[in-house]
Amino acid sequence: MKVTKFTYKNPDERGEVDFEAEVSVENGSDFDIELIRSSIIVVNGNGTTVCGSSNDDDNEFISAKDTGEFAVGGWGVSANKDALGGSGKDAKAFISVTTYRREFVKIGTLDFPQKEGDVTEIKKTVSLGGVAELLGISCHRNKNNDEGECDIEIRAGMRNTSDSFIARGQVTLKLMDQRDAELESSVDYEAFPAKAGHVFQPSFWGLAPGKVKNASFTVTASVFVPVENYTAEATPTLSEDKW
Repeated sequence: MKVTKFTYKNPDERGEVDFEAEVSVENGSDFDIELIRSSIIVVNGNGTTVCGSSNDDDNEFISAKDTGEFAVGGWGVSANKDALGGSGKDAKAFISVTTYRREFVKIGTLDFPQKEGDVTEIKKTVSLGGVAELLGISCHRNKNNDEGECDIEIRAGMRNTSDSFIARGQVTLKLMDQRDAELESSVDYEAFPAKAGHVFQPSFWGLAPGKVKNASFTVTASVFVPVENYTAEATPTLSEDKW
C-alpha cells in the first residue's frame, strides 16, 4: 500500500485543521475486492492522538490483479490547532486498510403472504462460501396497520461457521409485483465473530394490499471475507485547496 496523499489545511475560523488521506492498493489476489475497511489515526508532534476516523466502503471495486486508489477514514478528520501546536505540519498518520472479497448466493424466491396471519418460508439451509450458512427465511403477515397497510415481519438467521471474524454478513430482498416489476428493496447487514450468529430483519413499509397481490421477494445473501491487511505511516504536506 502506498500513501498517495496526506495533506492538512490551514486552520479555519474556528481553529480547526482538516486532514485528507488517499492510498493506492495493489490487489495481488485472484479475487475481486468489493468491500474496503479503512482507518486513520492522526497524532501531534508529541505522538498523542488528536483525531481520526474509520470507514466501510462497498462502493469501491478493485479487480483481481489490479490496483485501486481511494480515500481512507471517511469524513470529519480534523483537530483544533491548539492540540496540534499551531498547525498540522508536525502531525503524523497511522493508516490501516483491510480488503474483502464477497461470497454472493442467490437464495431463492419467497412468496408475499397474501392474508393476515399467513407465514411464508424458504425451507432450506444454504452455504455461503463455506464460511457461513443461512438457516432459511420466514415472512409473517400481521394485521394491517391503522392506515390499512400491510405489516410484515421478515427473519433470516445466519451462522458464522468459520474460525474468523466476518466483517459483514448481508441479506437483500427485492419485492417484485405479479408482473415481475421491482416495487422496493431492503438490505440488512451486520458483523459477527467466529461461530456466532445473527438474525437479519429486512423491513418494508407502507405497502398497500392491492399492490402486493401475488407479489414475491427475490432473496440473496452475501458474506465479506478478508483478503489482505495493509498498514502505513505518513507525514502531511500543506494542501493547496482553500477554504
